[in-house]
Amino acid sequence: MSAFFNQTCEYAIRAMMEIARRPQGEYVLAKDLADKLDIPHHYLSKILQQLVRSRILESTRGRLGGFRLMRKPESILLLDLVMPFEDVQKTEECVLGEAKCSDATACPLHEFWKSVRSRYEEQLHTKTLAEFAKFERPIVRKPKREAAKS
Repeated sequence: MSAFFNQTCEYAIRAMMEIARRPQGEYVLAKDLADKLDIPHHYLSKILQQLVRSRILESTRGRLGGFRLMRKPESILLLDLVMPFEDVQKTEECVLGEAKCSDATACPLHEFWKSVRSRYEEQLHTKTLAEFAKFERPIVRKPKREAAKS
């Protein structure tokens, strides 16, 4: 899992990258995506349905059905992919959990978090799915850590 995105959001971004690489208008089955990306099929299906409700994907049932983009990848922002799964407003909260944290009443990490948050929000509003889809190298997953044995 990434430092900024929860697992659902990470899976959504990876699936959308794969869909965007396909010829425009081509449908892809959730099961095929799940197999290719090593994501649990039922979990991915729920993610894709949420993206349909968010009007990023469209779906069709049947033998030739599946999921496809509703818009061109150039018009789909990272924000569009993140918002259905993440509380983007949460980044405005104090990183240390202080009730009052602002430029006037700053916590020790306020300036650091302010600059990180600013860069994060900039990327959400400027990066497009088309840019991510150009990333052709297979994503190599980190091995899951085993629980410490006592």
